[in-house]
Amino acid sequence: MSYSEDPSDALQRELERLFHDLIYQRHPASHFGENAWQPATDVMVSADGARIVLELAGVPRENVHVRLLGRTLEVTGMRPPLPEARGTRYHRAEIFFGDFRRAIELPWEVNGDVRARFRNGLLEILLTRSQVPMRTNITVEHGAEVSEPENA
Repeated sequence: MSYSEDPSDALQRELERLFHDLIYQRHPASHFGENAWQPATDVMVSADGARIVLELAGVPRENVHVRLLGRTLEVTGMRPPLPEARGTRYHRAEIFFGDFRRAIELPWEVNGDVRARFRNGLLEILLTRSQVPMRTNITVEHGAEVSEPENA
């Protein structure tokens, strides 16, 4: 069965095919330089402190670095790329690999009571509010749930 096709429909389909072939021959992020990606982040604050959770599936704990600079919490690291199987290409690519950086501006200064734990692909950071500015690196632990920080 044949039918008459609108030339604009055919052009639209061809443009979509060309765009798809261009983008999905390799990961889309590779088309836009070496910029760091940002992991999904939840920030929950209270009068006493904050709980911050970052989604870091596939990132080894030793590749995660947490730093506190005044009112800014900075999380950096690297998700290693998956090895590519021969003869394959991306059909859909939504996962970012390589360096990442996330800077979270807090509404207040943080005291030295900061805890960070990495478990099941989630980085959880608990901080206690302070009026005194601090600059410190934070060790990321592996294991059980993070307990609430003690108030100073």
